[in-house]
Amino acid sequence: MGDGSRRSGRVGQALNDRREVKIEGDELLAGLLELPEEGAVVGGVVVAHPHPLHGGTMNQPVVHHVARACRRRGLATLRFDFRGVGGSSGRYSGTDEYRDIRAAAHFLRGEMPDGLPVFLAGYSFGAVMSALAVIDGEPAQALGLIAFPVDWDEFMPGFFDRLGEYPGAVFSLCGENDSIAPPAQVQAFLLSVGVEAEMVVVPDVDHLFVGKGEEVGAPVARFFAEEVEHAAV
Repeated sequence: MGDGSRRSGRVGQALNDRREVKIEGDELLAGLLELPEEGAVVGGVVVAHPHPLHGGTMNQPVVHHVARACRRRGLATLRFDFRGVGGSSGRYSGTDEYRDIRAAAHFLRGEMPDGLPVFLAGYSFGAVMSALAVIDGEPAQALGLIAFPVDWDEFMPGFFDRLGEYPGAVFSLCGENDSIAPPAQVQAFLLSVGVEAEMVVVPDVDHLFVGKGEEVGAPVARFFAEEVEHAAV
């Protein structure tokens, strides 16, 4: 995808607005690249799905709504299945999936004009792996953490201690009644590792956000759109 016609102007003029893709990394990942229905592409977002062992895929409703809301804001979106899920090769690791995030972000940069920002958004397990990706050096310009579970037994102590070193803006969204990612706990934890995140709490909903897809997607997309505007100043 390296010829100049695919790296200038509106990406959708060279590519289909919705395209199944294969992402090369440690494993070969199945993905879905989607562009805004109209207008210029102003940036891109990798949207990562929840836990693979609990039914998480790139078609999960929250992931779908976040991606759609971002496209309404002029952002190209890349959803993908983590290793071992759907059409992606490999097996579940529980730790190495952050490398899948990095592979997806690298792929998305290669599909857009040079200089456009790329952001990361992750839901639950996807939020964990997105955070680990930026800790590992992924240069995404901003990070969106949806229902970020900061106290799961399977996560080793110190997983996120270096998150405060990430230079980009961070957004955190939680459900008011979420017992897995309680808003107060998430906010306190982020502050404890040096992250002053913008925080949004969706009322009357738990970790699954049932029936609240629009209420989740819209603020995430607004955050990234504002980051595009800040980068342009």
